[in-house]
Amino acid sequence: MTERLISSSDAHDIDGPGGSRFLSCGGLVLWAVLILAPLAILFACSIRPAGADYIDSARMLSLTFKTFGLAAIIALSAVVLGYIPGRLLATSTPGGKDIVLLLLLLTLVLPRYMLYYAWSLLLDPTTQLGRFLAVDISVARFVASFTTTTVLVMWYWPVAALLIAQGWKNIDSEVWDSSCLEAGAWMRFKNITLPLLARPMLLAFGVCFVLSMSEFTTFHLAGVETVGTELGVLYELSGSEGVLARAAWPISIVAVAAAIILSMACKKWTSPEIRISSVESRSQKGGWSILAVLTVFSLIAPVVLLVVHLRTIKPFTQFIKLHLDELCISFLIAACAAILSHLIAYGALALRRRRISVIINATIFLAMFLPASVIAISLLKMFGSIDHFAGLLYEKYVSDGYVDRLQQSWFIVSAGHACRFSGVALVILLLTKGSHRRHLSEMAALDGASRFKTWLYVHLPCTWQLLAGSFLLIVMFSVTEISATMVLLPAGLANFAQRLLNQMHYARDQQVIASCLILIASFGLLAFIAALLFRGIRLRRFGMLALCVFFVCTLGISGCYPNGRVSTAPDVDDSFGRTGRGAGEFVYPRAIDIAADQTVAVIDKTGRLQRFTPKGECKQVINMPQIDKGKPIGLSFAPNGNLYVADTHYHRVLVYSDAGEIVSEFGEYGKDDGCFIYPTDVAFSGDGRIFVGEYGGNDRISVFDKDGKFLSSFGSFGCDEGQLSRPASLCSDISKKILYVADACNHRIAVYDFDGNLKKYIGSPGTGIGQLRYPYDLTILKNGDIAVCEYGNNRIQLFDPEGNSVGMYGSAGRELGQLAYPWAVAADKDDRIFIVDAGNNRVQVWEL
Repeated sequence: MTERLISSSDAHDIDGPGGSRFLSCGGLVLWAVLILAPLAILFACSIRPAGADYIDSARMLSLTFKTFGLAAIIALSAVVLGYIPGRLLATSTPGGKDIVLLLLLLTLVLPRYMLYYAWSLLLDPTTQLGRFLAVDISVARFVASFTTTTVLVMWYWPVAALLIAQGWKNIDSEVWDSSCLEAGAWMRFKNITLPLLARPMLLAFGVCFVLSMSEFTTFHLAGVETVGTELGVLYELSGSEGVLARAAWPISIVAVAAAIILSMACKKWTSPEIRISSVESRSQKGGWSILAVLTVFSLIAPVVLLVVHLRTIKPFTQFIKLHLDELCISFLIAACAAILSHLIAYGALALRRRRISVIINATIFLAMFLPASVIAISLLKMFGSIDHFAGLLYEKYVSDGYVDRLQQSWFIVSAGHACRFSGVALVILLLTKGSHRRHLSEMAALDGASRFKTWLYVHLPCTWQLLAGSFLLIVMFSVTEISATMVLLPAGLANFAQRLLNQMHYARDQQVIASCLILIASFGLLAFIAALLFRGIRLRRFGMLALCVFFVCTLGISGCYPNGRVSTAPDVDDSFGRTGRGAGEFVYPRAIDIAADQTVAVIDKTGRLQRFTPKGECKQVINMPQIDKGKPIGLSFAPNGNLYVADTHYHRVLVYSDAGEIVSEFGEYGKDDGCFIYPTDVAFSGDGRIFVGEYGGNDRISVFDKDGKFLSSFGSFGCDEGQLSRPASLCSDISKKILYVADACNHRIAVYDFDGNLKKYIGSPGTGIGQLRYPYDLTILKNGDIAVCEYGNNRIQLFDPEGNSVGMYGSAGRELGQLAYPWAVAADKDDRIFIVDAGNNRVQVWEL
């Protein structure tokens, strides 16, 4: 009977863990669509010559060696630091294992860029060290590299610990006990422990190494150039998957090797037929002390730094008004990604043929190891190919825009995250698979149970808590994923991670701290539930109840979005610009102004200042003198025709003549009168006075005479009346002697007279009529109305001089009349408004 059962079981190539063939086949289909197809497209793009002019081979080679070195340091340090915690996790008592596991999960689920931000608060420009680094760029680069490397080590050591713990579990206790009687600690480590743990430690090193190589966000925040950050720049410049595929070959080779090794090592993770007892540690005081120190630096200290730097509770109420929908929608996207990830992993484990299984597992791990942006771009390319072939076969699909709507929906973000994190689900599901499952299946079959009933009534009760715990883990990873999200996120879709990164980049400390603490509280709850589920503690029913309540509340809150946005479709008169670094092309343009002769000036993230005719014909390109520390975000034409550029990261204002030559400059780094931290924009009174806004700690408006001599200042950092939080743009009504200030992170327009007296505010935080969400720029029309460019709401809103909303125009999207993260706006003499559509790398011209 047993032989018949085994032969019958082996006759099936697909038989999922527990026997649910429907789920297994569905998982394999998802694997083919979300992982195999994008990888195939990536391979095809990498061998096809494309965009060679964008790739600086010498620079890429230099960055490759630099990235290899940083990744090796991070991985080696992570393995060394993770050795003791890994041993504790494998050899402690059940209660001790619960504590270790919870600490490891809490450290892992906090995103790397959040840990970096917390420690970088010590380097704030308003601190003594921050002021020194702002002046000495060479020292600043070293400190940034050291800080980033240290932070990444603090994040990756739990990864190494989890893999090393699996190796400890496979050490026979009898061998270990015998060595304890015959050898000292060092000889036992050298002759017994190290040989037995060599493979898990090498595996931990390889995983940490390849993941560090593809790191983008943390290095990007720190301004450290690596292969990962360079890939981001190349995508901004080219928008081509072929360019990225060809530039990413060093990481790809390492990722392929690591994926194959990890896939082939999977068979050793399943339980043997007769389980050998694991090692039990006798003395653990030193290990617990080391774990405590690591936890302090990796988890407790960053949280304390965030709390200490919190000055007011107002950002929390503002978060509820403006960002709660983003967090909830991000959780729902993450939940969908976790479901897809587990289905893919389930399908991979369903295959009985080992060679095919190894190949599928290797592709899943490869998708996890490759830079997330590269996989995301391949996924977009795949959907574009589907759209093309559907158009050839069924014209109706193209005319109705089914695939296009799919590309602009939240589902594509979940698909990208599932591709990214299916490897995590696969690793955890492998731990639930053992030979005892076959024995249980055979016993159930003898009783006449079907494969589905065997899975439902025999295997699921034994493994559901581990599956639920892995589900939560992927949800937490997905909520904070940045690289894939930035590529896949449709314009206008609320996303917590993207907004948090923007807040960090633009030094909005209080908003960032509030967002981080709310996320930490949410993740703390989920990590606690995950630890309960992983360990199967009696309280798991409470954990599942709490989890259900959490997601029901999330669904309810996100269902309230959007909130009363009713925008009119604008009359699009023209548009110009496209992605690229040539004349007339843009890479994320961020500032615009129009001269008296109707010349249009635009500056983008490459540090290029371009002048256009009113019809969008490029007539001049000027490169900023310095861009290593950052690029300008504001410019304004003076009444005399000179162009004033707020050279933000060099703490000065540059004055260009009509010929494109620098004729003067004023300002330097500092908090004193006449100094700047990060100047944002310039406006003019008409009587010779010059107004300059700045952020970064000063958050004030400074007033200068026509020669750049300081006269006075008004405003200070904060969210109370008379205070400013990132005054992003200035605009003056000379006839009424009124200065309008886009108080961006307070989500309002501040109205001052030319003497700096606050008259009133226009707008309040929100998404409805008369409300504002990150107003980044504004301009005055001939009738006195104010056109406000809302970065956060992807629209233009008009206010009359009294502050009443008289119209909202545009919506989020990629078509003409739609906007993707608009940064700036200007009006010509005919009241046509020119909008910097940054996310679409173009300028649109509307008639309202």
